[in-house]
Amino acid sequence: MTEQIKHILSELNAIQAKLPELRELFWLKIDRYNEADQQRGVAFDERFEQQRSKLFRAIEAFSAFIEKSFAPTSEEVAKEKALQKLCAEFPSFNDWNKEAKKALLEREIQTISIKIPQRIVVKVKADEEPNRGPKYQINSQPNKVYSIDSDFSHCRPCFFEFRDKKYAVNNWAMVLKELASLLYTESPAIIAEFIARDLSKKPLFSTAPKSYLRPLEIANGLFVESNFSANQMCVSCKKLLDIYGIEHSGMKIYLDRIPAKL
Repeated sequence: MTEQIKHILSELNAIQAKLPELRELFWLKIDRYNEADQQRGVAFDERFEQQRSKLFRAIEAFSAFIEKSFAPTSEEVAKEKALQKLCAEFPSFNDWNKEAKKALLEREIQTISIKIPQRIVVKVKADEEPNRGPKYQINSQPNKVYSIDSDFSHCRPCFFEFRDKKYAVNNWAMVLKELASLLYTESPAIIAEFIARDLSKKPLFSTAPKSYLRPLEIANGLFVESNFSANQMCVSCKKLLDIYGIEHSGMKIYLDRIPAKL
């Protein structure tokens, strides 16, 4: 498969990662504390998830179709392997006469073809489809305080409290961005020192946005990764608190969505 085809397929996958932003924009335009708007939001979320799942399955099927269509045939694979083997065994193979090369190549292809396993395609039965029901519901206790150490799978934040002040947010990326911006503005030298010491392959902060799959700018020229789940985002928040020597209890989370009851 050529690099051009791989690039096109990667762009299709990138579209999937951006779709949740549409849901966030919808909730920004309504009053989440108005009962009628809440019902609109719940109806939108349910329909959104249904349509997004359909789109994801269509993209996956299309990507699989393209990969299969452009994949080399077993004959092409065998020929490539045969050439590599013969060139390794006989360095002057390419200088041989045409008839000798053809005869030896055909024999080697035949030998390799026998060893190449056939593809096995496993089909999932309709009754084995995973449960695609709603994963969350409206939090009936919006004033309940959650620790940053909680499990936030299928949850959505509406505020976080830090140093006796509340900050409105509508996703976990905003939580990380707001917290990082607050602390960096207060003392940029601490993060600068941390960046200088952080030699990991996936640093928490970077001045190079290309270091991340989905970079999020928290200050002028300073980025963090935002292509994370809720719990992974909270891990980044906790690392940030640790860098500044702040207890995790100093940050409180408020939710407007909690896991749906099964």
